[in-house]
Amino acid sequence: MNLLANLRYTFRQIMKTPGFFAVAIAALALGIGANTAIFSAVEAVLLKPLPFAQPARLMIVWEDASNIGFAFNTPAPANYLDWRAQNRVFTDMAATRFVTASLTGDGQPEQLSGKKVTANFFDVLGAQPAVGRPFTAEEDKAQTPVVVLGYNLWRRRFGGDESVIGRSILLNGIQTRVVGVMPKDFFFGDRKNSDYWVPMAFTAEQWARRQTHFLTVVARLKPGVKVEQAQKDMERVAADLQRQYPDSNAKVGAVVVPIEKDYAGDARSGLLVLQVASVFVLLIACSNLANLLLARSTGRRREMAVRLALGASRWQIASQLLSESLVLSTAGGLLGLWIGKMCWGLFGSLVPEQVGGGFELNGQVLLFTAGISIAAGMLFGFAPAVRASGVPLQESLKEGGRGGESRGGLRLRDTLVVGQFALAFALLVCAGLMIETLWNLRKQELGFQADHLLTMGVPLPEKKYDTDEKTRGFFRAVVENVRALPGVKGAGFGSDAPFMTIGDTEGYTVEGEPSLPPGEYNDALYREVTPGYLEMLGANVKEGRLLEESDHAGGQQAVVVNEFLAKRHWPGKSAVGKRIRFGRENEPWWTVVGVVRDIRERGLLYEMKPAVYVPVTQVEKPGGFSMLVVRTANDPASTIKMVEGAVWAVDPQQPVSYVRTMDQLMEADVADRTRPMVLLGVFAGLALVLACLGVYGVLAYAVAQRTREIGVRMALGAKPGDVTRMILGRGMKLSAIGLLAGGALAAGLAALLRTLLYGVTLAAPGIYAATAATLVLVATVACVIPAQRAARVDPAVALRNE
Repeated sequence: MNLLANLRYTFRQIMKTPGFFAVAIAALALGIGANTAIFSAVEAVLLKPLPFAQPARLMIVWEDASNIGFAFNTPAPANYLDWRAQNRVFTDMAATRFVTASLTGDGQPEQLSGKKVTANFFDVLGAQPAVGRPFTAEEDKAQTPVVVLGYNLWRRRFGGDESVIGRSILLNGIQTRVVGVMPKDFFFGDRKNSDYWVPMAFTAEQWARRQTHFLTVVARLKPGVKVEQAQKDMERVAADLQRQYPDSNAKVGAVVVPIEKDYAGDARSGLLVLQVASVFVLLIACSNLANLLLARSTGRRREMAVRLALGASRWQIASQLLSESLVLSTAGGLLGLWIGKMCWGLFGSLVPEQVGGGFELNGQVLLFTAGISIAAGMLFGFAPAVRASGVPLQESLKEGGRGGESRGGLRLRDTLVVGQFALAFALLVCAGLMIETLWNLRKQELGFQADHLLTMGVPLPEKKYDTDEKTRGFFRAVVENVRALPGVKGAGFGSDAPFMTIGDTEGYTVEGEPSLPPGEYNDALYREVTPGYLEMLGANVKEGRLLEESDHAGGQQAVVVNEFLAKRHWPGKSAVGKRIRFGRENEPWWTVVGVVRDIRERGLLYEMKPAVYVPVTQVEKPGGFSMLVVRTANDPASTIKMVEGAVWAVDPQQPVSYVRTMDQLMEADVADRTRPMVLLGVFAGLALVLACLGVYGVLAYAVAQRTREIGVRMALGAKPGDVTRMILGRGMKLSAIGLLAGGALAAGLAALLRTLLYGVTLAAPGIYAATAATLVLVATVACVIPAQRAARVDPAVALRNE
């Protein structure tokens, strides 16, 4: 009954002052909505179980090749076999590698992304097809062309028809039998690369490779084994391999990473910071509401005193005010759910790729929203309820008794403002650190002209393009077609475009240099390119020339190297004319014909490595996964259809994929830093506005409450300037205390950003100083209006009203 009575009274209060309640609900909805939106992403990336049995026991095992710049390197096949045979901590290990396939036959050609996997892959993950079966070890060993389809491909291409099981489809021109379809939510590594799975189908010779590194290894821990134990055991195995194979493994270690952590990647740190930041915004909103309710409760002191005099208990008064707060927070929470969904629509491009779909209103999100709504209601309603229920009865009932607030109430309001400034300062500092990080990344020299570039994957099926001449003829014909298009300034093929991969390397030997110690070797980014590719890219020639049409099969084998490689091996000397060799000792020597300025092939986040560019006209078996790169005069996206048409004019059955502008590739490279930067900036701006409103509200209320005191001061000789300084001094004092408290808070929050920062330290004095100056300036502006209002108080009017 008491609850119903409280609710009825609350709704009467809402009808009496709808404006106050509308503002309060809107402020709460913004804070709760931001928290709900961020938590939805956190839940999808960090809390939602991956689609495997007992995912907490699944580990990704990497090679530690830090000596050549790969702390998490893809393992070599032979190392994987030894790991699997010699470890003591895993029930089993499976290996995968990324592959693509051209799906042709019925319908339009389509380029698919999938995985080659060992036969035990699905058993290790604890996932089985929803329709059909996985392939067997016998099919893997016999290299039988079978495939397990991804659910989305099955629905998109085959209409979800179960009769596809047992039928053959054309993958890379090979009749491949469909044996299964995986469940809807199944993926491994990357949702985008989950179109299909085929057997690894390696020969004994391929499994024996120890110096080519391209696998991804997943392992399942034995029951009761901890991650730390697994790491120590794999270090033991790696140490044994270092002694056994010093030429290839002398400096190769092993790293064990829980699959959930590996999957989240850098998005983990950004999401955690954003979740804390959104909580800070909600705290500031709650603090402002608490100040509003304190002011409102002061105006209702006589009402509370009358209710106490009529027999109401202090608990009943407090519960009534808490009920009002909880109604506000509930309404704010319901509206916050809608705002959270709207935030996803507004900031959809800032959602981590791992999230997958859009805003998902599931049980965990609902529970979280309900929890923070109730917590917010208690947070901003508790102090006003306690103070209102503790009003002095006799003084409040006196006709003309003082309606001002007690010193304790004023101190509480000041404390809330200090907290707001501390939280706002922490958010602004973190936003500043991320802005500095992005600035440091963006100001790096790219080594090429990134504007007006379009990239497009054109992987050639080996069965169809089974000779070097066919492959080179395709490249030549497509480049000629594309260059003839209106608005196209240049085109070329490369085995990788800049910002596409951090690897694809090849070991090399420099003629005349002594042999390296066991386990050490030269490793360079290896790019096969068509003549004219580097010119089109805008590479800067430092010495010699670029690759030309005259670099043909049968002639002197030409290679262009980057400045990093040239300085490493021939410091202070000309690199032109020097020779290097790739792979084994029986491979031919390549002559350096030119040196180009270092190109950011690996993106902005990784250190520079040696790089080599060889002409497709001189390599054996060129092709594979090739990137067509086109320079346009206008927006490169506007030429996509024309470029695709130029490819299909040469081969109507050739799919294209991974169509991106260079701007998009560069944005994706730093997306895990751009997302936190933008959202932190939004949250910090909102926090700054709310904090300034808070200090303005406190000072404006203080002026209203101290009108009589100000009148007395001015009657006794105080000048308007003295009053202005008094009010401004109080505001600046609160701001200064808030900045001091915010410094420590900022250091703690910034620590979560440690892995995302680039070229900036956590203790960045310039950012802290600039942020503090900004807050002081804005706080000063917020204090000016109340201070001027105080200076205009007429002593005679103020004293007569009292």
